[in-house]
Amino acid sequence: MKNVELIEVSNYLDRIKKYAYKDIAHIENQVLSKNPYASNFIQNSLADKQLKKPSNLFLCKQIFLYYAKNFVIFFSYLVCYILFNLLGRKSKINYRKDIYLIDIFFNVDNIINDGSFNDSYFIGLYKVLRNNNKEYIFLPRLSGIDKNPLKFIKLLKILNHDKKNLYLFEYELLNLLDILRILVFILKYPIKQFELFQKENSSLDKNFNYELINSLSSTSFKAYARYLVGEKVSKLFTGNLIIISWQEFQNLEKAFNRAIRESNTKAKIYGCEFVIKMEGYLSLHITDMDVDLLVTPHTTLMNGKYNYSDSSKHNFQNGVSLRYENIFNYSYSNDDEKSALVLLSYDIKESQNLLKTVRHIEPLKIKLHPVTNEHQFNFYNKSNWDVTYDNLYDLFNKTNIVITTTSGTALESVACGISVIMIASSETFVINPLVDYGKGKIWDIVYNQDGFMEKVNSLLVYSKDNPEEIDSISNWYRDNFFIEPTEINISKAFELC
Repeated sequence: MKNVELIEVSNYLDRIKKYAYKDIAHIENQVLSKNPYASNFIQNSLADKQLKKPSNLFLCKQIFLYYAKNFVIFFSYLVCYILFNLLGRKSKINYRKDIYLIDIFFNVDNIINDGSFNDSYFIGLYKVLRNNNKEYIFLPRLSGIDKNPLKFIKLLKILNHDKKNLYLFEYELLNLLDILRILVFILKYPIKQFELFQKENSSLDKNFNYELINSLSSTSFKAYARYLVGEKVSKLFTGNLIIISWQEFQNLEKAFNRAIRESNTKAKIYGCEFVIKMEGYLSLHITDMDVDLLVTPHTTLMNGKYNYSDSSKHNFQNGVSLRYENIFNYSYSNDDEKSALVLLSYDIKESQNLLKTVRHIEPLKIKLHPVTNEHQFNFYNKSNWDVTYDNLYDLFNKTNIVITTTSGTALESVACGISVIMIASSETFVINPLVDYGKGKIWDIVYNQDGFMEKVNSLLVYSKDNPEEIDSISNWYRDNFFIEPTEINISKAFELC
């Protein structure tokens, strides 16, 4: 059952979105996205925090930071646009044919380090597409070149020599007029925020107005650029177009969905929500208002049965857990030669709080999140703390308890039968990937060092004394939150047969 306060906050933002999203510019808005990490609106609202009216100095500072950031990113975007038109391999696509368009993130650093493109989002999908004689093309969302656009040269060299895959870059789709439209968007966006100011009849209104300004500095033009890409895709492809889109319901995806659904009645978008969904992560939840505003895909394929979205209008279907195949092949054995494993998250503050809580434990094995590095945690390094880069499931074989933040790896660990202690901050809104089932038996949560070791020992004892119940709990989590990615299930999810 959803938290009543969460529903109130979600409904409040939907009432504003109803008129705000009529203007495509406001799909870029971080507060309306409901992402608890993109703005402080949700956290402050649930804590009933009383915020002061933004001062003129604060307003000027945030606008300055917005322009400074966006002009740097725009310059990088322009450099990539020029580089592609000079060095890029143009796609040879028959736009009249039926085609599958694969819309996913490309981590530029990973591709450069590997020397080739190896997708980690839709593992196993491409073989099934080929087996069903389906042609597909990648529509990359590039990640990791804003600060150094010259890395794009290395990326192009790698992808230009790739004879196996076809790539359709947005730089090929957009023209100089579109680039000018992006520049105009950047210039006008801060001014347009004044259209959304509320009359401040409640604390939610005051909070919303404050966050409109506070989140300006973290806002970019990328969602608007993606809208322009969607417009171009809609006009180019005249055959049956099936879009398989990685979905976290970010502003990027909402804008792209809107462009496709406004322009191309032949296209069908499968939004692949193959992530671990959480009740408190409001930005992942689709509402009826989102459907009315045409920012959703036509169909959302789910990672498992649990779906916190509250929409009777949207089409939800079972998908496949393409990134979690190992869960279905893993068998946990409880023996004495196992130790604790710390799994850090991408959130540096959360991870630092975790390390402070466990600093008295020695020895300790720590696995970093892929987007972080050791230098960010040097303050906490100890000689008998071992940072490991081994495969997660190889580490599971040597682990009797996982210590982590409230990240998706907690659910993954429990589904494999491994006990989990989550460490959270009592000062922030806690987004828990687990439900109450199995609490105190296979998982628990602490907010400081007090009682930490007591709960660790309690879980370890329970796991050793009740192996059959632990198996039952882990199987329940696996069956409710994941769907095995067999070829039959993949074909069924994407209606390939």
